[in-house]
Amino acid sequence: MMVLDLHNKNQELTNQIEAQKHKVLFAESVQASTNSILVKELSVQLKQRGIDIGQNRLFKYFRENGYLCKKKGNMYNTPTQRSMEMGLFERQPYIRTNSKGEFETKYTPKVTGKGQLYFINKFLGKNQTA
Repeated sequence: MMVLDLHNKNQELTNQIEAQKHKVLFAESVQASTNSILVKELSVQLKQRGIDIGQNRLFKYFRENGYLCKKKGNMYNTPTQRSMEMGLFERQPYIRTNSKGEFETKYTPKVTGKGQLYFINKFLGKNQTA
């Protein structure tokens, strides 16, 4: 009887692994991806998973929770040192001309593959470590 129970449990776990194989493969490929996405694109991914948050509210969440700088000025919305060390964000520089005609370097925050998984799991309430 005990051997039969163990065999059934083993078969059940094998079936579960097989059923989740494509999800694991997708998660691993996103995490290993060298392509980072804009915060807007992450908000779309969250919306597709039932999390009602748009780009502006997601930026606000990132600032309030220490992932992006909240001090107004040149560093506003740039990834914090902590979030960069965790591998959740990177920053993409670009040059713009200010109202005085001077060139300024600004940064666009981009969410890494690791960051995508981290925040999707965080918003879905799953435990994970960065």
